[in-house]
Amino acid sequence: MVHIPGVKNIADSVSRHPSGSQVPEKLQLCDDIASIKITSPLIEPSFLTGIRAVGTSYNSEIDDGLHQTAALALQCVAITWEKVREATASDENMNALLQLIEQGFPSFRHELPVNLHEYHQFRDDVDPLYTVDGVVIHKDRVVIPPCLRNTVLQTLHSAHQGVPSMMSRAESSVFWPGITPAIKDVRAKCNHCNRMSPSQPSAPLMPTTAPLYPFQCICADYFQYQGRSYLIIVDRYSNWPIIEATSGHEGLINCLRHTFVTFGIPDELASDGGPEFTAASTKAFLQNWSVHHRLSSVAFPHSNCRAEVCVNTVKRLITSNTGPRGELNTDALQRAILQYRNTPDPETKISTAMCIFGRPIKDFIPILPG
Repeated sequence: MVHIPGVKNIADSVSRHPSGSQVPEKLQLCDDIASIKITSPLIEPSFLTGIRAVGTSYNSEIDDGLHQTAALALQCVAITWEKVREATASDENMNALLQLIEQGFPSFRHELPVNLHEYHQFRDDVDPLYTVDGVVIHKDRVVIPPCLRNTVLQTLHSAHQGVPSMMSRAESSVFWPGITPAIKDVRAKCNHCNRMSPSQPSAPLMPTTAPLYPFQCICADYFQYQGRSYLIIVDRYSNWPIIEATSGHEGLINCLRHTFVTFGIPDELASDGGPEFTAASTKAFLQNWSVHHRLSSVAFPHSNCRAEVCVNTVKRLITSNTGPRGELNTDALQRAILQYRNTPDPETKISTAMCIFGRPIKDFIPILPG
């Protein structure tokens, strides 16, 4: 059998001289279809804004990736003070609540409209509801209108933290009647959290010497997720996490250098002694920057427990929040990181942002101004 290229395989005479045109003439489209003048009132010009000519090299995988990236970006909407005020003003029940706060609540619950019965318990003089610039406040927490509550719940759970952590974050920022059951319901319905939760509690970890200030001692570790390598750096004082998609000793050195410049040179770096951390270039870099390297056993990760705990936390953070190829530069992941950094620690009741900056950092959840 001899292969004949198509350019040399000329069609026969019948094919070269068809009896008539069976295929309509090919429609020539300009590069931007949106530039075509539409006279029909049934088609709005905005409908064609995003349409472009598609060539023969269409790749469905690239298109699917773009859809995933776009979906991640669309999920992240910051709820600002202005949005809460506008949503409050446009909600009939919230407007009625504003009037009740100004005029005073009745003594009995049945005297309220049915939709406002749940607010009667907050009428007392100890922690009463009050308003600031058209927004209802309870214990310095912004009362979220119903239309924004699902978005707030998604934001609170964006870091895939447990119920206590989400409640701790909500207690410093937002409120509405029934927020606790709503948070528990979101956590219970999260398949990823149910899959990642430990089957039994771990044994108590042996404490090490506590650092005296932020980024005096840091921990680092590599982990694999969906075939991609990530580096975790965490401050032992504040639990401030740093995530980088990198591998090898060169990527480690670059990330450490950037961390040192941003937060200061630490006294100690703790790692599990993996090949990236024991490479000659890594040793030379740490020696030049006067950083003591505390090594633990690769086979005993609990000796580097802070990094291992952060790895589990970051795995929850990046799940469903990264790009289609594991990229970290997505709005969804940054929203999750902001939530984690603003969430108070279960034991100290202080967030990582408070440890570093002495104040909460602005994120996607509104807080009382000032």
